[in-house]
Amino acid sequence: MSSVETLEVGVVGCGVAGQAAATLLADAGHRVTVFERFTEPRPSGAGLLLQPTGLAVLRRLGLDEQAERLGARIDGLLGLNHLKHTVLDLAYGDLHPAAYGLGIHRGALFGLLHDRLKQSKARLITDADVVDIVRDSGRATVVDKAGDRHGPFDLVVVADGAHSRLRDRLMPRARAPLYPWGCIWATVADYRDIITAPAMLQQRVRGTTTMMGLLPVGQNKVTLFWSLPVEELEAGHLIDLETWRFEALDLWPEAAALIEQVANADDFARATYRHVALPRWNDGPVLFIGDAAHGTSPQLGQGANLGLLDAHALSRALAAGDDLAAALALFARRRGPPVRFYRQASHLLTPFFQSRQPLLGLARDALLGVACRAPGLRPMMTSTLAGLRRGWLSADTLDTEGRYLLDS
Repeated sequence: MSSVETLEVGVVGCGVAGQAAATLLADAGHRVTVFERFTEPRPSGAGLLLQPTGLAVLRRLGLDEQAERLGARIDGLLGLNHLKHTVLDLAYGDLHPAAYGLGIHRGALFGLLHDRLKQSKARLITDADVVDIVRDSGRATVVDKAGDRHGPFDLVVVADGAHSRLRDRLMPRARAPLYPWGCIWATVADYRDIITAPAMLQQRVRGTTTMMGLLPVGQNKVTLFWSLPVEELEAGHLIDLETWRFEALDLWPEAAALIEQVANADDFARATYRHVALPRWNDGPVLFIGDAAHGTSPQLGQGANLGLLDAHALSRALAAGDDLAAALALFARRRGPPVRFYRQASHLLTPFFQSRQPLLGLARDALLGVACRAPGLRPMMTSTLAGLRRGWLSADTLDTEGRYLLDS
């Protein structure tokens, strides 16, 4: 197939998906302009887990080795309840002995992507808070809060996150309800190797209302997550550190040194999530990707990975499609099934860990650990963790070196 001719592309958002898409499209020869609402682009969020899928996109960008130096190798996921009964126990090694994930702080990943963006020919416009996109004759013009108009562009890629205001304006039929639970998080040093020595994402749960996670993110640091109802995450609501400290120590006494660090620092950030479902990926020349298109709860740890795969799929679709419409249709066909699976699976799984339904917690504790050991279910659960699922009945595989192969 012939490729789409050189396009004028606008990218709204300077996060993981936006920067990756802008860089890949600029490398392919398209004229790319990135719009960022902050004067100085900066990351937002805590540690995250890069799966073999996301690592493959970083490899395509030439960033995998740098990411591995900054991050921490993760060999699996271990979740226990308050009685230390196993709730989750999955290992990448079941897929291939050389397979692994990578825990990395979002700031470190942002820095790598941002430096790579600046090395490309993409143009970055900061302090441009985009509030509207006007479509006319098959092209699109970006309008910022100051009233300045930019463009027109052949394609505008919207990657402004799960709380996207442009999605609300341009796709009124989109659904993006706020999850009733979110989390607080902090990243602290793990000088005693309490958590970073075992290369695992670890979780502790009590029922469905109490959940704590610890993710090694490299440089002897670990990100701590604590689940809270969304009403307790409002800006004016103070976090009761003494109550949190007591509950955390009771749930996970082995992590006392880390818990005390976090309590003493009083440096929690807050995060809320949306369950995003769009009626379609694009409306003419305006395309949504990343969390703006398919945000979920972080329970399956796929947000950044899905955004990176969106960016790569878009660059490959434009290289393969005969025209822009055909390319965007190809992108939708390729990304639709895996994104649909992860959106559905995350939405189904989340109440078993974050809700006010105690019976779901009892069912989880009784069944999920058994499922992790079941010959038929364990491979599906592990491939879900690794980001390999294409649907409920199909999944990609890793190559002979334990790596995920992107579409060429």
